[in-house]
Amino acid sequence: MRKLSTPMLAVVFLLAVAATALAQSANVTGDWEVTINSPQGSRNVNATFKQDGEKLNGVFKGERGELQFQGTVKGKEIKFTYTIKFQDNDLPITLTGDIDGDAIKGKADFGGFAEGDWTAKRMTGNSAMAKDKAPASAAPAASGEKIDVSGAWTFEVETSAGSGSPAFTFKQDGEKLTGQYKGVFGEAPITGMVKGNEINFSVKVNAQGTDVTLVYKGTIEKNSMKGTVQLGDLGSGTWTGKRQ
Repeated sequence: MRKLSTPMLAVVFLLAVAATALAQSANVTGDWEVTINSPQGSRNVNATFKQDGEKLNGVFKGERGELQFQGTVKGKEIKFTYTIKFQDNDLPITLTGDIDGDAIKGKADFGGFAEGDWTAKRMTGNSAMAKDKAPASAAPAASGEKIDVSGAWTFEVETSAGSGSPAFTFKQDGEKLTGQYKGVFGEAPITGMVKGNEINFSVKVNAQGTDVTLVYKGTIEKNSMKGTVQLGDLGSGTWTGKRQ
């Protein structure tokens, strides 16, 4: 049997190591469902990753548009950063994690001010198609139809600074609306009105020693509602509500 020389053995060894490294390298290119947990609550978004070697870029897609990010994939480790506006300042958010096939989980750093975690799941062709073909929500109730929102509701609020899940208890008397807010800003009474399928209410809260009035406007669709919210000088966002 012919023996391999020492240099040849070294080449064979290096090729074997390179092949093993390539076999273990993850590729995240494609569409993913991402859940980011911050001190303000949980936020679900869709993301499209584009990987070129170790270089990573992509985009988050949501109701408020698209948000781009850049990062790297090294082996099974992923790291990327995107920037949002928070109180008129740029806030970098960095996500790091470990890739395990079609799943990712890791830590989130919110500009050094707070920490959280995140998970992601690769969307299959069927799930992506299902999202694209999801049926439209039920048509809003006619203006003349009587609507009573009295009772407990849970909201999902999305803003450029993050997301939250406040709870509301409404009491409707004709067009007059009162009730109670409970969320990240504590508890506070609300006042507003319901006209036809339109709802408009406000709540005054205290955010870091400053009084802020949150103004919600939207439309009611039987046991659900959706609309926009103005967070005083802190910006604006969108929301959806569901009757409990």
